[in-house]
Amino acid sequence: MTNAMTRPYVAIVGHEAAKFTPETEAKARGIIRALLENPRAVVVSGHCHLGGIDIWAEEEADALGREKRIFPPETLRWFDGFKPRNIQIAETCTEAHCLVVKEYHASFAGKRFSYCYHCKTTDHIKSGGCWTVKHAEALGKPGTWWVVG
Repeated sequence: MTNAMTRPYVAIVGHEAAKFTPETEAKARGIIRALLENPRAVVVSGHCHLGGIDIWAEEEADALGREKRIFPPETLRWFDGFKPRNIQIAETCTEAHCLVVKEYHASFAGKRFSYCYHCKTTDHIKSGGCWTVKHAEALGKPGTWWVVG
């Protein structure tokens, strides 16, 4: 929770760019802008090498003149790259948001999963961002999922 004395450190994580269509990207960017509406908001994200939500959060923060705390992974492996990066995001934020798509679009050529194994749901497809938001929640921070499309 934030108050007048505390800046909101808004973690914005989610899918890579390839899982979005131009329409779902536009919707996701609209959500990101709304999450950063507070002029004191600081975006917290992970600079995904595959683009998508992390990079769009940085771009929207720049366009709005918001501060950023960006944690790129040191490697492209789980244990010494993505996991410590995701923990940094969860520890730094005061609230965490995961932007995901409901389903794969027809031309998505990457690896497909039948459900999100982090959330144990078919309400959206798998995202590493889900792990990050669940970790933030375990630290007592509010987490929100935004299912686009």
